[in-house]
Amino acid sequence: MLKATSRAIRAHNQAMRRLARVREHNKRIRIKEAMGIRTQIQRIARTDQKQSRREAKEDRILGPLAPRRAMTSAEADEMSVVAGERARPLPIRKEERVKHWNIIPGDRVVVLVGVDRHKIGVVKSVDKATATLTVQGINMVPMKIPDAVFELDTKQQRIYHSELPISYHDVRLVYPLPDPATGALRDTIIANIEMSKIWHNKTGTSSWKRLVPGMEGVVIPWPPKEKPKYVDHPGDTRIMDVEMPSYFPTLLIPPFPLEVIDELRNKYSKFRTRHDPAWVAKKEAEATTQKAKDGKRILTAVQELNRKLRKERKALGPPQLSDSDLEYIGRVMAQNRPGLLENLPSTSPPTQEVKV
Repeated sequence: MLKATSRAIRAHNQAMRRLARVREHNKRIRIKEAMGIRTQIQRIARTDQKQSRREAKEDRILGPLAPRRAMTSAEADEMSVVAGERARPLPIRKEERVKHWNIIPGDRVVVLVGVDRHKIGVVKSVDKATATLTVQGINMVPMKIPDAVFELDTKQQRIYHSELPISYHDVRLVYPLPDPATGALRDTIIANIEMSKIWHNKTGTSSWKRLVPGMEGVVIPWPPKEKPKYVDHPGDTRIMDVEMPSYFPTLLIPPFPLEVIDELRNKYSKFRTRHDPAWVAKKEAEATTQKAKDGKRILTAVQELNRKLRKERKALGPPQLSDSDLEYIGRVMAQNRPGLLENLPSTSPPTQEVKV
């Protein structure tokens, strides 16, 4: 019992050490990714600063002859374009992340900060690692296509407009509620969303209900999930061919080939109970060859004598004790353990003590 307990403790400690190593490895990867993103942003910022200083120096030298660097809307967009690397928000610490997200894709929210404040839009996506979300048509900025992509397709426009992420704390949920005076539905900003009891599912996920504060029984439904749209292509297999059985097991062949067993179980484990026929035949051939070599090998006189003695001992069978040996063993036992003979009836004269 003690051995089994110590083994379980060692296994538990080993698993905890392995888990700690995995967590430390994941932490280092997250830190490395964050540092890489920060380095890219700093590199782009330094490039922009150098370009701005170069242009400012050129303007000072040329004076009134300095060129106007933004004369049309296209040139203005080109000057105010945002690189894709700078548009990526930095990941935040795990302690600062939002624990329970009450806003998911499909919800309608109102923006509280920025040039698009007080505008209402639909959430497109969320990023829990950075605590940000993107709203359709909100916080639009011109984005620059990378040079590598632009060189492959020169017909594509150099600049396109896209949404920048917005902080989760800078938006509020919008949901239609009845007006207390007229009873008509109108959009209402839910400043603080209350949560019901949290249910933890077996799959590792959690679920709860969103409630309106101050209005008992009013539940904000979650937006429905869009079902994926399946499109048939010429290379797809027809459903009738998929549902038609193509394998019929019989008693003449195994249910599946041995190659499948090799994928499910370790073929080279020391606990294996099956071997390939080719491997078995190879080992039998090696044993036969070794036996033939042993028969043809020249033995010395000592080796021949030892082999003869072994054969004679094997022919005699297991050794048997004689009556005198048994009697001697009994006297020694009686001398060393006199308590064994106290309850036995005395049927023979006392024997002489034997010193061993």
